[in-house]
Amino acid sequence: MTQVAVLGCGPAGLLCAWAVEQAGHTPIIFSRKEKSQIPGSQHLHGPIPNLTSQYPEGTIQFVRLGTASDYALKVYGDHTRETGWDNYLQVYPSWNVINAYEKLWAHYEDTITDTDVTPEIIQHSIDMFGDEIISTLPAKLLCTNPVHKFRGVPYYIKKLPTPPADEKHELVVYNGLLSDPWYRWSILGGLCSIESTQPFDDPTDVIVGTKAVDNNCDCWPEVHRAGRWAEWTHGVTMYKAYLKAYEIARQL
Repeated sequence: MTQVAVLGCGPAGLLCAWAVEQAGHTPIIFSRKEKSQIPGSQHLHGPIPNLTSQYPEGTIQFVRLGTASDYALKVYGDHTRETGWDNYLQVYPSWNVINAYEKLWAHYEDTITDTDVTPEIIQHSIDMFGDEIISTLPAKLLCTNPVHKFRGVPYYIKKLPTPPADEKHELVVYNGLLSDPWYRWSILGGLCSIESTQPFDDPTDVIVGTKAVDNNCDCWPEVHRAGRWAEWTHGVTMYKAYLKAYEIARQL
């Protein structure tokens, strides 16, 4: 059994810790101990062994308005960029990431080393664990070279009241209509939200972040990166982070 350092305690971080554990090793988690909010149309794209049901916990109805190219233009400012527009059937199986994260937090909360992950902490981890380190923290935060570039676009996710009649529904609307400022609206796990690359007039219940696009950072080559912001590229789901971490741990 090998100890593996995991940087980050958000959903991707704890999923990676679980992957390490499922592969027969011991995760050692370093992170500021703050439970993450899970905004927007987030769900797991596959089952997590010994954590979720083997079979889908729900089915999501996907609706598309407008065109794929206009959707890409709204989200990324580039109509040629690949997006999730064509990746889903009209109805797609899903697993509840909020429930999974609650279970993972209860499982790992008492074992998280509460610390800011600084370059000193990363070097300490390398000295202790060698290349047996998985980071789910945003790569931009760990970069030590000011000439490295991280491309991204801002996003604003606003929580909305869930219509009572739709609390049990799972729905995601991709909006490629250029006449509308928002690009995605969803009800998942009973939570309703709307997403835009433009600020909302009412800032109440709005989460602000950056949608990663790409980067050229090669800092800390000893550290494996798993997850959308750790890899700093789009199209990386939390489920893919779990699978990547499991494959890394399985080869130890």
